[in-house]
This record gives sequence, structure tokens and C-alpha cells, in this order.
Amino acid sequence: MPAFNIQHIRPWQLKQIEDNSVFTGGERAAVDQLSDYFSTNLPSHYKETRNELDGWENSTKFSPWLAQGSLSARQIKASIDVYERDHGANESTYWIYFELLWREYFHWYATLYGKQLFLPGGVTGKQTQGSYYAERFRKWSKGNTPYPLVNACMKQLNETGFMSNRGRQIVASCLIYELGIDWRYGAAYFEEQLIDYSVGSNWGNWQYIAGVGADPRGGRHFNLQKQTEQYDPKLHFIHKWQGQVFDTQLDSVDAADWPIFPTSSN
Repeated sequence: MPAFNIQHIRPWQLKQIEDNSVFTGGERAAVDQLSDYFSTNLPSHYKETRNELDGWENSTKFSPWLAQGSLSARQIKASIDVYERDHGANESTYWIYFELLWREYFHWYATLYGKQLFLPGGVTGKQTQGSYYAERFRKWSKGNTPYPLVNACMKQLNETGFMSNRGRQIVASCLIYELGIDWRYGAAYFEEQLIDYSVGSNWGNWQYIAGVGADPRGGRHFNLQKQTEQYDPKLHFIHKWQGQVFDTQLDSVDAADWPIFPTSSN
């Protein structure tokens, strides 16, 4: 048996972890955010700003702490009540409460439908046209599609673990309708990336966009050019996240896996 020599054991190499998240976990941080938000006049303008693609002050940012259980919907509702008592109620303060109701709805939606939450046809059971194109999915997930607004949103998600509500709808619509990919791949990617991931809200909202959820009106196909003109008219958000940087060719092979640009004449 060889002699044991402590000198031969190399020390564990510690690496500095770079945390780019703007969120801090835990109950103390959650209560601080609750207090900070309702000490401003932001709740009175919530509905006007909630669809902005970026900006800490443009939405409540309560969802990560709700998802991890550091903050409850009842705490938020109690804060809304106090705010409305002191500053008055309006459509925006109601809309914060309304969003909590949506979250609650999707929780019970998931409880009711169980595994149907994850099936291609969702709760409707109808046939869907989505497939799986590995290259397209990879480019979507990395923010490398022909759609700069989608790219910016995905790069923001990958960097921070967060994306605005409007951004989530835009990138989901792109994956399903522009890229023709099964909506479940997008939902699964969000599950992996989102710091505020919640089973019911995530999968229920993806079903909503794909047209296989509880909404009888069908899916939501967004016009990406119109969304850009409405929510990023000066392209500030796109340039901040380098959404304009992408490969010009979406596909390198066709449906039969033949190269789009053959490397030889044979």
C-alpha cells in the first residue's frame, strides 16, 4: 500500500461566482421590496407601465418572491388595501390585485388538469402543428433569430432569469408561429431559466398563447414588427441586449436535412 502523503493533495480551487441577478432571495428582501414599492406612487400607474420591456419600476417585481414562498398573495393584497386607503383606488391598483387573481387561477388550473398541463393539445386535446427543429430552438433560446425584439428578450432572460410579461408573450408567439416549434419546448426552457418559475402560471400561459388552454378564442399570434414599434420604437431595449446581432440564415438545412447552402457541387 503506498504511503499517504498530504502534500500530494491539491487544494480545492475556489472560483468567484458572478451573480448578475437584480433579485436577492429571502423573506427580508421580499418585505423590503413590498415596502419600497408601496411607499411610492408606482401602484397608481401600474397598468400604464406593466407592459414595458425593461425597468425595475415598471412592474411590481413580486413574482420571484411569490414563487419561492418568501412573500404571499395575502401580504400583497393587504398592502394594496392600505395603499388604496391612503392614496385612493384606481384601475392600476385594482390591476395589481387582478394579476394576483390570475396567478391563483393558474394554480388551481394546474391542480384541476394535472398531466394535461404538459400534453401537446393542452386542456383542449386538439391537434397542434408544432414540431421540433433543433437548430431553430437553439437559436431561439440563445437569442439568435431574425427577430431582434425576440433576441433581446431571450438574452435578457438568459442573463437575468427574468423577462417582462409582454416579452414572455412575444417570444412564445415567435417560437410557436414564426418558428413552428411545439410550445412545450418553450415552456420547458422557461421552467429552466425563470427565477420566478411557477408551474401553473408558466404552463398555463404557454397553453394560452398556443391556443390549447382554457381561452375559447384560440391562440395569440403577435405581429413582431408591430410589437417592436409599440414597445421599443427607438430600439433602446434591442440595442441594450444586442438583439440586432444575429445570424442572417435561420436554417442551415431544409426539412429533409439537406444543406441549404451545399458545401460542394456534388
